[in-house]
Amino acid sequence: MAKIKWHDSAREHLRKIFDFNYDNMSENYAYSVLGEILEEVQGLENTPRKGAPEQLLEGRKYNYRHLVIRENYKVIYFLVDDEAHIVAIWDVRQNPLTLIQTVVVAE
Repeated sequence: MAKIKWHDSAREHLRKIFDFNYDNMSENYAYSVLGEILEEVQGLENTPRKGAPEQLLEGRKYNYRHLVIRENYKVIYFLVDDEAHIVAIWDVRQNPLTLIQTVVVAE
């Protein structure tokens, strides 16, 4: 069973996503998105390799993987031993360079 480790960058992304959806959609929608993200991340405990390789981050120090949530968000993570490191929650509607820049900071 894998252990989940949240990096500060991912926690901050999650907070911003929640705040944006709360302010621009509704409280219920914000909690619904948050719940789906957290549920998918928790699923990594039992199946840590279920995410697909993240092509935008190939050739890095870690082999990054991603999970897609609601077609708009990617949970970006890598595995080390028995830990899944969550480094980013990325809105795929952004310029792909933002993901590359975000994860550079996390390494």
